Amino acid sequence: MSGDNIEKALEELSSQLSGDQILREEVDRYAYSYDSSGVEYVPDAIIRPRKLEEVSIVLEIADKYGVPVTPRGSGTSLVGGPLAVRGGFILDMQGMNRVIEKDDSTGIIRVEAGIKLRDVNRLINGMFLPINPDGIGFSTIGGMIAEDAASPLSVRYGTMRDHVRGLEVVIPGGQMISLEQPGPPSKRNAMDLMIGSEGTLGVITSALIELSYRPEARISYSMELNDVSDSLTIYDAIRRAGIDIYGFEVYHNYKELIEEREFVGVEAIGFLEIAGASECVEKWRGKVEGILAETALEHMEVEAEEVEGIWVRREKIYELCKRRKVSMRVVSMLSYQNLVRDIVQEVDRTSSRMKIPSITVIDPPLGWVTAIFLYNSRDPKEVERTERAASNLIENATSLGASLGFGTGVGIYKLDENYDEGYLSIMKAIKGVLDPHGIMNPEKLI
Repeated sequence: MSGDNIEKALEELSSQLSGDQILREEVDRYAYSYDSSGVEYVPDAIIRPRKLEEVSIVLEIADKYGVPVTPRGSGTSLVGGPLAVRGGFILDMQGMNRVIEKDDSTGIIRVEAGIKLRDVNRLINGMFLPINPDGIGFSTIGGMIAEDAASPLSVRYGTMRDHVRGLEVVIPGGQMISLEQPGPPSKRNAMDLMIGSEGTLGVITSALIELSYRPEARISYSMELNDVSDSLTIYDAIRRAGIDIYGFEVYHNYKELIEEREFVGVEAIGFLEIAGASECVEKWRGKVEGILAETALEHMEVEAEEVEGIWVRREKIYELCKRRKVSMRVVSMLSYQNLVRDIVQEVDRTSSRMKIPSITVIDPPLGWVTAIFLYNSRDPKEVERTERAASNLIENATSLGASLGFGTGVGIYKLDENYDEGYLSIMKAIKGVLDPHGIMNPEKLI
């Protein structure tokens, strides 16, 4: 990509968009150069569309001149998803944040991709979208769909894919495509292809979403655990008792790093929530407390007014990074439950060997393990050690049968043929058809 092509593309765009929709000042370009991963890549320009037709214009002109386009929402990605690795244009979708339609009786809503989760969850009383990857509702719907986001409540509600009923997408060249159910199975297959493709195939401009009812009653517990394996024991006992878990998340090395205190004998802290009809929750309360008393070192019920806050612990990790001025290298893995302990131990060994501190977040019901390495991105040697740590962990975890990118996407770290050759071959072939000039979010996923 030459600088001349960028200038030609911007000249054409300037004739079709208003001046405030194209940002080129250095301060603006640097403001869009990072996300929650802490990695930085500076774009050549930022384009801020306000409607579908403008997205189409941008992709038509960018494809014509071979200019990379990187879609961006709120910038909450942990894996560099919205970073312009090859420069080119950042497509800031936050200006497309309208509610197109909503049905209070069914919980079906149609919204533009730039709307934030917290605004979606205010639309219909008693209903919500339970996938909340950053814990504070700041993520945009388009970004969550692109990454097929997950959250602590995914044990009950699945991932973002399970809530999408239709998509509107623009592909390179500017063609606008509607993928919506009901329809033939092939239409759902095409929609599923776009979900989780991390912006490498096209730009999601709007979505048809089905909201869920909020539970009638909830009880939550915090606990201290002697061993990560104890969380698996607790999960198995609760499941055997016929109790539905609403959410269960465990943090390893959390207290030492976040609260900066030593807790002798405490390997992890956990947060558990049970939800459902009031009579069921009250019936389950005694059984759950009995199970926790047998296995956890300590446990306590969370006060009702604090229940909403138990799933925002990841935000404290972001706060730690800001306080220490460090970046995060995230490796998200999905494994069989009986291998969770082995993977957590592998994270610890890797962290110790490479002298890179880490926090590991575990979702026992799903077998979801997220390793978060904390490092100084300004120190080349530490960056190198961190990448070696991540690479070693990925190699060892995948040899145990783990898959990569669950809930967060893969982003700039890309998949390697050694880990999933079949998937990569198919995705590269599809991308070659939909994006022959390779302009869509290059250097991501594949």
